[in-house]
Amino acid sequence: MILDWEGFGLAPRGWDAALLYAYSLLAPRTAERMLAEFGGHLGTETGRAAQLVVAADLLQSASRGDHPELVPRLNALVDAVTART
Repeated sequence: MILDWEGFGLAPRGWDAALLYAYSLLAPRTAERMLAEFGGHLGTETGRAAQLVVAADLLQSASRGDHPELVPRLNALVDAVTART
């Protein structure tokens, strides 16, 4: 079971799956599991858009010192998502 309570309100479709995936990028086995579970959503146009919004949000947070270790993985995610569009 995956329980996510990051916040509430409106967000792009696929936001939660994209956020879980982005945070799992430092744990390759977990990231693979997230893709296995949510790949159908993340691979859609709206899912790719959600990944880009999440990556931008997390990169902004990283610029303030939150999870700086994610930056290279987030940049790679942006490159991969934009290469698929």
